[in-house]
Amino acid sequence: FETALKLADGLAIIAPMPGADFEKMIFSSKFACTQCGYSLTELEPRLFSFNNPAGACPTCEGLGQQLYFDENRVVPDRSLSLSQGAVRGWDARHHYYFQLLSSLAEHYQFDLEKHKKKLPQKIQNIILHGNDGEDIKFRYHNSKGRLMRRTHDFEGVISNMQRRYQETESDLIRQELAKYLGEQPCPNCQGSRLKKEARHVFIENKNLH
Repeated sequence: FETALKLADGLAIIAPMPGADFEKMIFSSKFACTQCGYSLTELEPRLFSFNNPAGACPTCEGLGQQLYFDENRVVPDRSLSLSQGAVRGWDARHHYYFQLLSSLAEHYQFDLEKHKKKLPQKIQNIILHGNDGEDIKFRYHNSKGRLMRRTHDFEGVISNMQRRYQETESDLIRQELAKYLGEQPCPNCQGSRLKKEARHVFIENKNLH
């Protein structure tokens, strides 16, 4: 049996002799599924600890929660129009970002003075999450008052906040953007805090979590 495992790279089959009353059995010495090939590392205590890199979910680093930009914080009052401040930091008082919305409104022909909740759902999704690569002609004045013209897609308010939060070196900007953050269960481990290998070990149909 050991010779068979060695020759077949950890996989061996016990086959019945002619006339024997049992089905063939497949064995793996690599903690692998014989159907799909999925395999685990050798089982050891650290695999089942979210405080250890060997067992912690790589997405949330063992916290079980993930920060995200919450739409309800970004848009606290949907009864306001975009020019009145429906989207925090993108109203008429914030000149650069409001100019982006103005060009967006011109392209998609929606009214910046209309209450946000009355805008079509497609337009609301584009404002918050971007237009998926479609080019738009933007016009805005830079800090020196010079009119700039650029053609590019619109990344969306939430994507813009995520990018700035990750890229900024300013603690002040990061603290300001953190006001819009919420917590949700990690989409990878669903809050279990453990990596996939640990969650795939079962005892009587129950895993550790």
